[in-house]
Amino acid sequence: MPTPLVLSPKECQGLSWYPPHDLGFAASKALIPLHAGELAKAAATMPLALIKENREWRLVGVCGIETGHNLFIKDGKWLCNYRPAWLSTYPFEIVTVGEKGLVTFDRDSGLLGAEEGEPFFDEQGQMSETVATRVEALKISHRKHQATQKALSVLAKAKVITPWPEALHSQLGLSINGLHMIDEKALSQLDDETFLSLRKAQALPIAYAVNLSLPQTHLLGRLARLNPGYVTAPENLDSFFDNDEDLSFDFDA
Repeated sequence: MPTPLVLSPKECQGLSWYPPHDLGFAASKALIPLHAGELAKAAATMPLALIKENREWRLVGVCGIETGHNLFIKDGKWLCNYRPAWLSTYPFEIVTVGEKGLVTFDRDSGLLGAEEGEPFFDEQGQMSETVATRVEALKISHRKHQATQKALSVLAKAKVITPWPEALHSQLGLSINGLHMIDEKALSQLDDETFLSLRKAQALPIAYAVNLSLPQTHLLGRLARLNPGYVTAPENLDSFFDNDEDLSFDFDA
């Protein structure tokens, strides 16, 4: 795996980049990173899930039923309403080294060039306007992702994270592993102190949104027929949700 390009006048000397003209760069990403600030709009557009990467839990939007194919992108265009913030900041990323965050550029993005593209910095060592705009949005988003990961760590500590049901995998034809949701029964049985810790960490909105978003898997089935990849699209998911009491929350309890 190539080392990310650290964004600095020295490291970027003689290099340039090509701002994406469409969303083709994300066409192979079935899981899109999300932060808690996106919950309401994202949950109304796509199923949400929790995944574990490098020992840390992360919130993602499930945009496909197989790795390597994003059902929400066709011919470089986004097919649904809400577009995750990550799409507006890529290929710039923040890599944490110790307690320091470094702004980097993904060398694997296919958007790194030499003199033909747009320079990262001008002759005075100042970021170009396009880069500066993306980096500022990236920093804001990164802070929200950090807060989200802290909330997810509290959910994990409370032991309320559980894998997606195998029945949903089967009916959806899902070949992506490692997707998790919230165990509603375990959540309802938490003692007062633990439940309060979730509330203080602002983890409860994430818990509710993840489970309440799961019926959006219907959309994945429809998109799989509109924008097929390699897996056969599911015929019907109604039977999974018709009598499923595991996905309901009692907000008045």
